[in-house]
Amino acid sequence: MDVQSVLLGFLMRQSMTGYDLKKAFSISFSFFSSLSYGSIYPALKKMENLGLISMRTEIQDGAPNRKVYSITEAGRKAFLDSLKSPLAFEQPKNTFLMKLFFFAYLAPEERKAIAVNYLNAIEEFHKQLEVARPEVEARADRFQFLCYQFGLDHFQDLARNLLKIIEALDEGEIENAG
Repeated sequence: MDVQSVLLGFLMRQSMTGYDLKKAFSISFSFFSSLSYGSIYPALKKMENLGLISMRTEIQDGAPNRKVYSITEAGRKAFLDSLKSPLAFEQPKNTFLMKLFFFAYLAPEERKAIAVNYLNAIEEFHKQLEVARPEVEARADRFQFLCYQFGLDHFQDLARNLLKIIEALDEGEIENAG
């Protein structure tokens, strides 16, 4: 899904500020996508110009005014059309696998260091997802929780596969090509 569709999806549930949208995205999508304020606000402006959302300013005492975005009927239709559109398979990109393909050109200790560092990063990210569990369980509907669980499983499987590679590197099954 593109940025516009994701933002519209969050606005289907309730009106939100740009900050709220970023936070909701970070909690919900952090394991498979990223979204910055630099992409959120231009998308919101464009959607407002297209009539997909409306914006109202909430005046706050002692704090900056808040811009609150709400989805319009045209936005609801655009979101549902996007959600119903057929999916095409997306080839995932994995920089580690691209490097692994050429590991024969590295010394054994370099290979292992790269693999172990990547495993550590995966395990750390998995821990961060686990820390978010109470908040996800409190806020997520059934399908959102399935998405979260898919992410947990994905990173657990990734770590398990990487451990197999590290074991193979330790066993010396892979020789230098060059």
